[in-house]
Order: sequence, then C-alpha cells, then structure tokens
Amino acid sequence: MYTQLDFSRFYGTDAKDRDEFCRALVSDLKQYGFVRLVNHDVPSAEIGKAFETSRRFFQLPVDEKLKSPHPPTAHPHRGYSAFGIENVSAVSNHNSSKAMPLLKDMKESYDIGSEHDELYSNIWPPVGVYDAFQPTFTSFFSVCYRAQLAILEAIAIGLELPAATLKQLHANQSNELRLTHYPAVAKDDFAHSTRIAAHTDFGTITLLFQDSVGGLQAETPPGSGVFADVASGGQHECIVNVGDCLAKWTGLNSVCHRVHLPEKDGGVDGQPDVVDERFSIAYFGKPDRSASLRPLMGEAKEATYVTAGEFQNMRIQGTY
Repeated sequence: MYTQLDFSRFYGTDAKDRDEFCRALVSDLKQYGFVRLVNHDVPSAEIGKAFETSRRFFQLPVDEKLKSPHPPTAHPHRGYSAFGIENVSAVSNHNSSKAMPLLKDMKESYDIGSEHDELYSNIWPPVGVYDAFQPTFTSFFSVCYRAQLAILEAIAIGLELPAATLKQLHANQSNELRLTHYPAVAKDDFAHSTRIAAHTDFGTITLLFQDSVGGLQAETPPGSGVFADVASGGQHECIVNVGDCLAKWTGLNSVCHRVHLPEKDGGVDGQPDVVDERFSIAYFGKPDRSASLRPLMGEAKEATYVTAGEFQNMRIQGTY
C-alpha cells in the first residue's frame, strides 16, 4: 500500500522531473502523513555504522549505560533512558479522534542533540565506557541535519512555496536524535503494553531508520483510529513522518503511529511466543525555538501564535 519514492530524482538534471517528484512527495504526505524514501542523503555506510554503534551501547551492562542518565525531568532531552522511564502514553491521545488505552512502553533509548545547541548540552558516556559512541553520533547528527534540509526544500517546492521557506526556519539545529532498543518480549505482554504507544511527533519532520523486525503501524486514514502495518524496507530506507509543527504550518496531517506486535512474526530461536528485539534510529527535525507556528499557507485565524519552543514544551511535559 505504501510505495517507496526515489529521492535521487530531486537532484536530477531534469527540472520537470524534479518538480513532479516534489509533488508526489507532498501527495503521499497528504494522504498518509509519512513517506518511504530510498536514495536519500544519508549514506548507507553511515547508517550501518550508527546501527552497529547503537547496538553495542545497548548491549553494555545497565550500570555502564546509567553513567550517562537522562535527567529526571523532560528537559534537557538528553542521555540514556532505561526501561519504564519515559511515558509516551501520557501524550498518546493528543490530536486523536479516538481515545487510546494507556499502555506501558517496552523500550530503552538514548537522546542526543546538536553540539551547537546553545540551550542544552549533550550527555555523553564518560571516557572509557564506549569511546566510539560520541564521535559516531556527532557525525551522524550532522549528516541527518543536511538530509533534513534537502527534504524540507523538496516539501516546500511540492507545496508551491519558495524553496527556502522551511529550511530557513531550521537554522539553529534544535533537532534531536534518538536511538531506541526494544528488547525481545513475550507476545502475551502486548495485552497491556506496547513497544511504543500511539503518538504524533512534535516537530517538523522525523527521519526514521529501522531494522527489519517490523511492528511499525500508522493510523490509516488519519484520524480513523485504525492502524495498518508499515512494512520495513530495512535500515537503509528512510521513513519521513509529518510532525505537529509542519501540520500547523501547512495543513498536512501529522501521522499518528506506534510500534506494536508484528502481525507476521516467527518468534525467537524457535520460541513462537517471543517477539524478536528491535532497533531504530529517529532524527527529529524541529524548528528554531523562536519560530512562530503561524500558518504558512492560507490566512491566519488568530492574532498571535505560539512559538515552536513553547509548543514543544507543552507537548513534552508529562513524558518523564
């Protein structure tokens, strides 16, 4: 149901084909709230290195991982979160037409920001814990930022806005990179839990990379309360989600999504009642904190609008 788009068309020499690609990109975003991209600007070697580094970190003993802990509050969104620390379900009913059950998330994660962020510093593993971690993800963050800007330019063109409209609202790199590990889990646990509860992303666009385990589901059509599987194209495919800020600017639907029990799962090592562990990497593109969320298309309906920073703070409260 969800086809892949080839982002290399954006860089082709045929301007007509480029514009057709941008329109197709926006068409999928309008219909589904996300799009599957191949041949994007994040090199396969960088993705592979990031996944391997993430896997090795999460394999460390818990006491080693806890040497770079996420603060007990929502801000700054940095460092390692152990199982049960984050409560995405607390905001899972936001913007949904149907109330979702409150479920326990079964995951651990690590949050990273820009090294140029003047408001929040990164929390890195101390020297000697895993020294390859910081340089790997400092580099990967920069690569994803450049890819995000290109995708935002393509979206602007597809919306018939000036090409730089969205890019210029992301100059300060207020973005976040999240590594997530979902452990192997008994299928029976999904009666009262989920790998991550249904939610929309807070920012502009999310670049999602995932392994082939499966379990990602999107609300289709938007607002229906019905979730459909999104087949994984492997870790080199990039799924681009519309976030709440882009929805407010453009009227595109921010996609409500979750990670749940894969419908087709063979179990782990001959144990059909156990779902395999899963890894994903998400780059959350966020506007500059001072950027107004006044609509970029159509007429404004209010005298004043919140800033992206104010909106992010409202959404994130209660997750920790």
